[in-house]
Amino acid sequence: MSTQQNTRPTDPFFIWGILTLFAAMVGSGVAIRSADPFLSRSLLALSVLISGYGFLRAARENNKFAGIISALATIIVIAFLVRQQWDPDPVVIVIAATSGIVLALVLWRSFSVSRHQLQHNLIDAPSPLKKRFVGRLAEIQQLDKTWANVISGQSPYPTVGVIAWGGFGKTSLVRQWLWWYFERGSRSAKGKPDTLFWQSFQEGQSADAFAPAIIRHFSQDPQSQDIPQDNAQRIQTLHDAIGDRRYLLVLDGLEMEQDRTQEQGFGKFQSPFSRDLLQSHASGWLGQGLVLVTSRVPLADLEEDDTYHAIDLEDSPLEDQEIRDLLKSGGVKECSDEELTELIDVSGRHPLTLATIASILDQYNQGRAAGWRRFEDEQFIPEGDQRDRHLWRVLAWTDRSLDAPETRVMTTIAHFREPVRPEWLDYLLAPEAVPPLEYEAEPMVPVFDAEELKLPGEEMSESELRKTLAALVDLGFLRREEDSYTMHGLVREHFRRQLARENQDGPMEIHTRLYRLYTAIIQPVWRPDGLEGLRPLYEAVYHSARAGLHQETLDNVYFNRILRGTGSDGFYSISKLGAIEADLAAVANFFGQSWRVVSPKLSAPDRAWLLNEAATRLRALGRLREAREPMGAGLDMRIEQEDWNNAARGAGNLSQLALTLGAIERAVKDGERSVTFADRSGDKFQRMSKRTTHADALHQAGDRAAARALFQTAEEMQAENQPLYPRLYSLQGFLYADLLLGGAERAAWRVWLDPCDGDGTQVTQGRTPSINAGTDAQAKVQALIADCERVNERATRTLEWAENAGIDILSAALDHLTLARAGVYRALLSGGGSCAIPPKAGDTQPPDTAPQTAVETHISAAVQGLREAGTMDHLPRSLLTRAWVRAITHDLPGARSDLAEAWKIADNGSMGLFQADILLTRARLLFREDKDRAREELHRARDLVEEYGYHRRDGELADAEEVVHGRYRK
Repeated sequence: MSTQQNTRPTDPFFIWGILTLFAAMVGSGVAIRSADPFLSRSLLALSVLISGYGFLRAARENNKFAGIISALATIIVIAFLVRQQWDPDPVVIVIAATSGIVLALVLWRSFSVSRHQLQHNLIDAPSPLKKRFVGRLAEIQQLDKTWANVISGQSPYPTVGVIAWGGFGKTSLVRQWLWWYFERGSRSAKGKPDTLFWQSFQEGQSADAFAPAIIRHFSQDPQSQDIPQDNAQRIQTLHDAIGDRRYLLVLDGLEMEQDRTQEQGFGKFQSPFSRDLLQSHASGWLGQGLVLVTSRVPLADLEEDDTYHAIDLEDSPLEDQEIRDLLKSGGVKECSDEELTELIDVSGRHPLTLATIASILDQYNQGRAAGWRRFEDEQFIPEGDQRDRHLWRVLAWTDRSLDAPETRVMTTIAHFREPVRPEWLDYLLAPEAVPPLEYEAEPMVPVFDAEELKLPGEEMSESELRKTLAALVDLGFLRREEDSYTMHGLVREHFRRQLARENQDGPMEIHTRLYRLYTAIIQPVWRPDGLEGLRPLYEAVYHSARAGLHQETLDNVYFNRILRGTGSDGFYSISKLGAIEADLAAVANFFGQSWRVVSPKLSAPDRAWLLNEAATRLRALGRLREAREPMGAGLDMRIEQEDWNNAARGAGNLSQLALTLGAIERAVKDGERSVTFADRSGDKFQRMSKRTTHADALHQAGDRAAARALFQTAEEMQAENQPLYPRLYSLQGFLYADLLLGGAERAAWRVWLDPCDGDGTQVTQGRTPSINAGTDAQAKVQALIADCERVNERATRTLEWAENAGIDILSAALDHLTLARAGVYRALLSGGGSCAIPPKAGDTQPPDTAPQTAVETHISAAVQGLREAGTMDHLPRSLLTRAWVRAITHDLPGARSDLAEAWKIADNGSMGLFQADILLTRARLLFREDKDRAREELHRARDLVEEYGYHRRDGELADAEEVVHGRYRK
């Protein structure tokens, strides 16, 4: 496996370019055969080498047609040369040609990649240190053993976290192991993965790009735009693409996607896709493979998983001899034992600090340790915790080692968040090297002249800048990556802090220029397409906020170029690309340390709007507790401004959020406030919709009568406001239907346990505690069936409205969910024990299966629609209903799968009511398989119901406890 080969994407046109060159060489050689035989033979011989290379490239890229053309062309030219030179017997030529074909087949088999295998993706990976790598043999052996267990099947899907603070060599260790184990050419194919994928998570890089990248890699379709937005569908797509391939994934620097504060829990994933990917791998669902993670913080979501193992490099500091070897590999040729002890004390055995010491001593002290103190500043007191201070102390040596141009270049590059192209630096440091623009900027794109782009201070020439960059690479402070330069994150942080300490206005001056560079030069398109096109604009938002240009960038970059406005065709980054994480990161730049504090440099309406945008994105990502802060602050601003319309919206959103989290009492109060604010606003829609919000909170609290009265009042308002649409629809209609189906839902489960014969006779025998025994039992059953039919009629009508009007996906999906629920409960209450309607007594006709087909159609549309709508706080509802349908139709594995996915969503989002629902539903559907587990889950459900005041479920929970605990006998 060649690193060079595997770090570059294949180019299908390259092979045909080679063959075109081959044809040209052959044509030239044949054309001059008579005039210059020697030159003719030389050209033909050269063409053989060219076509042979083309054959090898075709083999590596599995391009059979190009391979056949190359092989035949090569054999024909060789045969022509041999005949021209020696004129052998034709039989000899045939034998030679046959041997050539056999040789080509052998070479093809040796060099081609099996269709089962994929090109390794190491584009983001640094080059391995190879022989310059020092120490960590125990850790390398541990990784060897882990991979051996994957191959043997002893531990087929482990996750290994290489954990340590910055600068401990996590990335270098993993990269070295890959080179040592897979790239040296000494391993057989049996010991290698079918594919290797390396993903680096860098500062400023959104996780939104990760899912498309890994799916495209495994799907072998690098240009695919058909990437689902729903994470469950993304994981399913990845599962299908992996197939039975043995994979090795490296997620480098994953702390960028983890909580490093205490908002969600230290070390927990903030990226839903990364979390779901690792959990799916840990469960074995993705197949046989290894995931290696490097991170500065623990992987809190996996620490209790049996398949996860952490390698903590801080627990295994380098030994004295390893430190001596590291210094020597860095150029320190002379180092006494006493000097070694001193340098160990200075470095704290921190590998990056030691490497920095070695570079400085090599370049500026003739490779000797003696005299190292001359670089020290006795007055300098390092900041930060103990892990940082050693590095800050040594990096301060650069004040006495780097010259002014080197410091200037390092400081400039440090303020970027990505690898920096030298031509970008030209605009900032060497403007004379910048060529004149060869295109006309789009009318709306800002135009800046050279003076507005260059940084204050003395200009550099192009040659001086390139020379300085080369010197910094030699010193080890910069790393060259093809056509760009980058540095370690901690080195970057040092130079940022140093400038802020020495020049208070310095950081703002740099960020201002970088903002201009990104908005006009790096991205000259006004409204670029795709996430990659938006990336420079996201960077512009980051830099502009640090330059104090909040209002300018909100209006000109975020609102107009990234969102493309907020009208029906706006919110491009969200609605078209699903880039919620990238968008949230952009919005965060307008906030302070808390989600409650927006920059005072923005207008009051914009501050209130941003609070809502932040809350919406946090909620979409399942970070519900964090979403409360901006949502609450936004409401406070609206009340202060007496903006009652938006205050009603805000209070309603807070009520819904509190309900999802299980804070029912808070939800009821906020729902009541939303009605008050809506009435003050006089807005007809808000007055109607906020009554349904309040009603839903009351329903979950168990006050069905008050909830029903509010829903009825809201529907009267709806009929008055929109006579053509006289019923509640969309979310409001769904919530009302949820209340109307409550009695049927409770009774349907008991009837499923003890199905009647179609006329309610078994129900009347008292076998269904949810319906009192007696002469009116049949009437109660029929009343519940009538409720289902009324709800079915309502939802059918509102679904028709939604489809005809072409409104949002969510409305139609919720209607499909209501129709599925009403259909299931009606069929069960009819006594069939399934989704089919049973025949009446004495009827010899088979059951009517059309309702079952309709239910399955509706629930599939509901799940699909809610996935597409991206509403994590509604999706579990559809999964719970589908679990019912699957259990009823004897698909228990499918039911368990739906319950597991719903639990993952609820657990990750701290959705307390859904957690109670899932525990209750799982116990009710699967208690026959494991009664002990069902009892435990009912006990947990009881605790949650009582903790949250979720009294809507009191009756259903009591029914389930009676059955599962054995107080009910059939």
